[in-house]
Amino acid sequence: MNLAEIEDKRVAMIVWNTEKEDDVRVYLGKLENVNGEYAFINEEKGWKVSLENEQLSHLHPVTEDLREMLLNADYALSMSMSSLPETYDTNNYKQTGINWSNNL
Repeated sequence: MNLAEIEDKRVAMIVWNTEKEDDVRVYLGKLENVNGEYAFINEEKGWKVSLENEQLSHLHPVTEDLREMLLNADYALSMSMSSLPETYDTNNYKQTGINWSNNL
């Protein structure tokens, strides 16, 4: 897939919470090349999520039957998340701005 062709298209990031059943969120943004690396950008919320090649390989076009559910995105990327152990060293992580609240 030519990632340059996807830049500035609407991308849905589907995030699955591995710690809570049926806790799935969909966020709309776009794919941007930032200093030679691709990132999912949501300008409204100020999010920038760096994506590695393996994650980018899972990017796929949204089919018409899922388009409305995926916020009218052109492409989608599915990811999972979980909490880090309290003793985990987070110094090598980049802030994304995403704050997962279980109250939604």
